[in-house]
Amino acid sequence: MGFFIDHWEAIIASLSFLMSVYTLWKNRTKIDVQWNRDIEEADIDSVYCLKGTENIGSYNFAYITHVDVINPSPHHIGYFDLRAFNPKTNHNLYLLTRKSMTFGLEEATVVHSVGKGQRYRMSIPNSNSGMFEANSITKLDIVVVLKNSENFREELESLNTIAISFRIAKYVISNRDPFAKGIFRHYWYKGIKYDISGWRKRRI
Repeated sequence: MGFFIDHWEAIIASLSFLMSVYTLWKNRTKIDVQWNRDIEEADIDSVYCLKGTENIGSYNFAYITHVDVINPSPHHIGYFDLRAFNPKTNHNLYLLTRKSMTFGLEEATVVHSVGKGQRYRMSIPNSNSGMFEANSITKLDIVVVLKNSENFREELESLNTIAISFRIAKYVISNRDPFAKGIFRHYWYKGIKYDISGWRKRRI
């Protein structure tokens, strides 16, 4: 008993320090990311925009995958630089988000038809940045559309891999994104690669 009386200040200081460490650990910036391990080669005209009951435009050469992000922390975590790209050239591919949709279609429902009259509403991201809410799970459908353009036609013809990644505002020293440039190199990221070798022979 005398020991506690003689050292009560040190004991209280130690307990306060331990509580601070525990609070920092509990509130740390951490998310769990679960990518779908496969990417689906959607049928022609099977991904489209629905306004009311009217089909107002489809996305051909679409590839679909999914990601679940769990934020167990008690605070919101912002993400940014969500992108789909060719890892061989680091050139961006068209990623379907509300912001990237043609003007006037932002409020339309994006639908995926899977045959036999079955279709479901897709949960595409609002833009290439956003928020993972505190103590929540965010489920996102990722749709990559291979758009033929004059500048990238030759590149698309030889495309074998689709890479997808995003970042959160957490500074890291190791495990940096090898495709990032400038200040983006310093932030925590998660990504995945999908093999689509021979896509042109299968689709055209």
